[in-house]
Amino acid sequence: MTCVFCEKKPSETWFGSFCSDCRKIKNLGNVYGFKRTLEILEKCCIRNPNQLENKINIQKKVVESECDESYEKPKTRNSK
Repeated sequence: MTCVFCEKKPSETWFGSFCSDCRKIKNLGNVYGFKRTLEILEKCCIRNPNQLENKINIQKKVVESECDESYEKPKTRNSK
């Protein structure tokens, strides 16, 4: 039997419904409440459009700062 949550890993026991990782997530929901657990996951794991734009701009700056101007394109038969 596979886990009913992730639908990928086998369930922990033959009579259980969750794999060990999903059981931990379920236990967090039982302890902190599923609404609070969902809020935490959304806040930490899902980016809104402003956060995405900031992340893209930061990555662009990193790539630009790492750019090596001494790099020469390799010469091939077709390039002159």
